[in-house]
Amino acid sequence: MDRRAAEANASGADVVVAIHADGAAPDQHGFHVCFSAPPLNAVQAGASVAFAKSMRDALETSGLIPSTYVGTGGLMPRDDLSGLNLSERPSILVELGNMRNADEARAMTGEEGRARYAQAVVFGIVRYLDGR
Repeated sequence: MDRRAAEANASGADVVVAIHADGAAPDQHGFHVCFSAPPLNAVQAGASVAFAKSMRDALETSGLIPSTYVGTGGLMPRDDLSGLNLSERPSILVELGNMRNADEARAMTGEEGRARYAQAVVFGIVRYLDGR
């Protein structure tokens, strides 16, 4: 994780997005967007939080449902993710759904669902970059 964060910091990228699927109980569903909290630098205190909110808003606008089991309103502050904690660029980790929930697993792995999730993430990135 240290190397991954260092590479992202050195990359020149405007933002960093880690895309995941959660592994919660099968009856849980929805997405959540993680960001570093408490912040360890100015980027984490401002830009990363703004990016997380932009992504959450874009995912909701795309028809995806915020998590029913973790976080608040699709946002999940985290103090234990080294990739986020070591970041010097606006960085988030998006849990797009719960891979143990059969309906979400089908949506995330089917061709139409993958396209929908990908478009939603791109929309979130563009939304944030356009609003800076």
